[in-house]
Amino acid sequence: MKKEWVVMPKVSDDVVRQLLLSRNVPEALHEAFLSPDWEKGTHSPWLFSDMPLAVDRVFAALEEGEKIVIHGDYDADGVCGSTLLFGALTDILGKLNSRADVDKIADNIEVFLPDREKDGYGVAMHTIERLAAEGVQLLITVDCGIANADQLDRAAELGIDVIVCDHHQLGERLPEAAMILHPLAPGEEYPNKTLCGTGVAFKLASALCDEARKRGLAMPVGYEKWWLDLVAIATVTDVMPLTGENRVLEHFGLTVLRKTRRPGLLAILLSAGVDLENVDTETIGFRIGPRLNAAGRLASASLAFATLAATDQATAQKAAAELEILNSERQNISTASYTQAAELIDVKASVLVAYHEDWLPGIVGLVAGRLVNDYGKPAFAFAKVGPEGAENYVGSGRSVAGLHLVEAMNSCGDIFIKKGGHPQACGLSLGSLENLELFRERVGSFANDFFGGVEPVQSLIIEAELPLEQASLALLTDLNRCAPFGEGNRAPVFAARKLPVVVAEIMGSSGAHLRLTVQGGDKQRKKLVGFGFGSWLPNLPAGTLVDVAYTLEVNEWNGRRELQCRIVDLKLSEKIDG
Repeated sequence: MKKEWVVMPKVSDDVVRQLLLSRNVPEALHEAFLSPDWEKGTHSPWLFSDMPLAVDRVFAALEEGEKIVIHGDYDADGVCGSTLLFGALTDILGKLNSRADVDKIADNIEVFLPDREKDGYGVAMHTIERLAAEGVQLLITVDCGIANADQLDRAAELGIDVIVCDHHQLGERLPEAAMILHPLAPGEEYPNKTLCGTGVAFKLASALCDEARKRGLAMPVGYEKWWLDLVAIATVTDVMPLTGENRVLEHFGLTVLRKTRRPGLLAILLSAGVDLENVDTETIGFRIGPRLNAAGRLASASLAFATLAATDQATAQKAAAELEILNSERQNISTASYTQAAELIDVKASVLVAYHEDWLPGIVGLVAGRLVNDYGKPAFAFAKVGPEGAENYVGSGRSVAGLHLVEAMNSCGDIFIKKGGHPQACGLSLGSLENLELFRERVGSFANDFFGGVEPVQSLIIEAELPLEQASLALLTDLNRCAPFGEGNRAPVFAARKLPVVVAEIMGSSGAHLRLTVQGGDKQRKKLVGFGFGSWLPNLPAGTLVDVAYTLEVNEWNGRRELQCRIVDLKLSEKIDG
């Protein structure tokens, strides 16, 4: 899709100061931004209103040997948060077991991750009934639960106490008896309103560690920081803004991730061909996250949990190898499904809605995401699940240009079996094709009103006009002082204009990528790479003038370390000028 380039006004010759001011970081906070401080930049977990109740309830369950179930979600955030809490509870239980008056076993702590088709998103009523029948006394939800008031109230009726660790949009009402740890809960005073689900779980684990020390357990000060690798992964994969406390958590989380002792993470990085010391937010987004999510998309999220929770190398390598196979399968299936979606959609609609009865429910989010990327419009994709006569239509939505997906769904009336999510990404299920068509009509009407009948425009923020000859490793080193980059702290993009093409070549066996050689202002040839820009080749004969939006990165190959310019967007100069 075409993007509107928005060039930020120049306010400083100091590139770092330019970046900070263009991100509206006040000068008084520049040092805090560049040098995150744990003590100053994070908030006490005890600021959550229900934290004291939740901590006391967990300790009572551990000390009495009650059966505890951690109910996560099937995506990377839910899996990471479940892994984190499982580790925290088993570690604390181990400390309790070292005391002569307590003799309990960790078998009482279990993790349950729902199946997309059988259980759907969130906490299912049949899951509550089963857990009650199995004698579960404490249920802790991670990255789900806040929109499942009926289910969690039923849990209370059946004698199950519930702690909710969630961050999704609130449901029509809150669970009445649950202890709620949610940044957006009514009256909640916890300052950071953009924690991911794993971030909330981390806060519970941190408070539990704090309480353990107060109770005389041998829990070293700062022990909980070793779980920050999981927080770093979840914060990026759930596209949380890397500002404020999240930036501090991500900064220190990446430090822990680069030193991780988890056999499963080490195995994932090995299979992905990533050196531990080079792990960054891009590694998480494009290497770690897709592999963890592939389990819940095509098989069971329990495989991703087994990988992260593995305590020995052999188990970790076996599980990571299975994730690698699933991820490759996921890539092939999603590509084929997207090709079908591109033929099914009405490209003139304000919201793109695609459905195919043969699609897998775990792929529809990826299809919707690619539709947004290629067409620049909000998109939903649906798959059919269940036997004939009892089928449901499970969908996933992705937004662009400020359309709030939860509000969009709420505008459609009482046609849903389930719905929930974030302003930018959501999940939903419908009971019939008739309701799917109603949804298409009503969500389209909502979008028409929102956009005012004007085509949505996706903007590309350009930090500065930077001729290629001015790009250098030294400049990249300065830019990286502003890392980690991600949502809310975009990776800096620069523009160079009127570059004569010397030669354009295809990269990769599928021809999807582009290697572009241009002549810089210093008359020297410069090479750029464009992943996913292979289709541009016919438009780039030698001598064509192009405008390039690009980022800077390091390319390491055979021991050589050199600067690489990666294409973010391309435009033909003649068309811009003419």
